[in-house]
Amino acid sequence: MSGVVKITDLEKQLMLRIDTNDLVEVDKVKRYIAIVKQIRRLQTEINKNGVLTTTVNGSQEFMKTNPAINELNKLTKTLISLEKSIKFELINPPELNDEKKDNDEPKVSDLY
Repeated sequence: MSGVVKITDLEKQLMLRIDTNDLVEVDKVKRYIAIVKQIRRLQTEINKNGVLTTTVNGSQEFMKTNPAINELNKLTKTLISLEKSIKFELINPPELNDEKKDNDEPKVSDLY
């Protein structure tokens, strides 16, 4: 996989991982996609204008942090919070074999 993930591909994958009959979850995915679009616009602006911007105030000229960085940080926190609240379903959940123990008891070789 290379480059930037397409928004449409991201939305399709997210929709496949939720219960699409649950309108709250569908709305969360739609909001998630909207935030991703805003983040990408901010990143484009930061790439174009730089991390620092020159501000002219009358006869003064000084450098300050690009305000888009603060907005990017806020949106990223919101995105992470929203992502945690989405009820994702397992894709192809692993089959459990009840006969096989998952090393519940140590072997003698584990003790030395």
